[in-house]
Amino acid sequence: MIDQRILDRKLEHIRIVVEEDVDFPDNCSKIYNGIRLIHQAYPGINLDDVDLSIDFLGYNLKYPIMITGMTGGNPGVKEINKMLALIADEYGIAIGVGSQRAMILHRNDDEIRRSYRVVRETARNVPVIGNIGANTLHDLSISEILDIVQYLEADALAIHFNPAQEAIQPEGDTRFSRNILDKIAELLDALPVPIIVKEVGNGLSYETVKKLHGVGINYFDVAGACGTNWILVEKYRSNNEVRKKIAEDLSNWGIPTPYAVVEARSAAPSSFIIASGGVWSGLRAVINIALGANMVGLAKPLIKNLMKGGIKQARLFMKTFIEEMRIVSFLIGVDNLDKLHRSPIVLPSDMLNYMKQRGLDHLVYGEARRFIK
Repeated sequence: MIDQRILDRKLEHIRIVVEEDVDFPDNCSKIYNGIRLIHQAYPGINLDDVDLSIDFLGYNLKYPIMITGMTGGNPGVKEINKMLALIADEYGIAIGVGSQRAMILHRNDDEIRRSYRVVRETARNVPVIGNIGANTLHDLSISEILDIVQYLEADALAIHFNPAQEAIQPEGDTRFSRNILDKIAELLDALPVPIIVKEVGNGLSYETVKKLHGVGINYFDVAGACGTNWILVEKYRSNNEVRKKIAEDLSNWGIPTPYAVVEARSAAPSSFIIASGGVWSGLRAVINIALGANMVGLAKPLIKNLMKGGIKQARLFMKTFIEEMRIVSFLIGVDNLDKLHRSPIVLPSDMLNYMKQRGLDHLVYGEARRFIK
């Protein structure tokens, strides 16, 4: 039986993200403005020397960028996923899909399943990442999860944690108990591909990364509190006045992306870390990689440009983003990611104070940065 509520929710999420004001308040600008990369008047390299390629999931990508999973599960979003996949393949970057739960609930509906499958059919030369909610693992068998990975020909499976969103969502599922870790450990043994643990926009903490790294996770997408705020997205969907008021009070809830990168890198020094959550410019991308991320992720600006101006406008955004990454790298005198990970960076006093109170003092954090590969 088709669950129309889930199908409608997919389209509603896209509409709200594109049309409504659901971004975090712009407190992250202050954080980014306080983090200083060091300008080199003599960079010692030519701009054409800058090579930001990266090995990821068995592919050599041109740039350390992922179009993070946001949609799928409704025939109406199939074309969006196809256009995003075209961009990923064209620019040599990774791409993820939105939650694949709809594929499991509607396993006999080819149109719903193809709204995801179109990503792999279009993006043949880059990694494609599947997606399922951590809270839904309670209800799913290993064989069902294997099916969505195999059908997509996914190179990894993202398991997303979104307790803040679920707490406000009208249909929210807030089952985030201890046995999720046991199920993830079981999946690590059963799946033929790696698992990426990700947030959806409120950030991963040191404690969370430490626990998940302890069961064997080595890939993390911090998805910090600087971009799309899914608490506010669900506020627009809710008719519950209590939940709407709580959503407003929590409009600034979470760990800002640069802080989440430091938390994750400190908790799992040798892991692969993706910085997403408002990383919507090339400058912010380079800052997060210098802070300790291996790769950056984004979704909303591409989808918004695609919806407003078609694939031509989305391509222009991506081209600008990449060129800005290259120019900023040139201006700090680094021509590859290894040098970028070890480039000098000055942190603002607020950030240093945060790290001190969290027990992530700059010496320990600096030691953790040495493990980045």
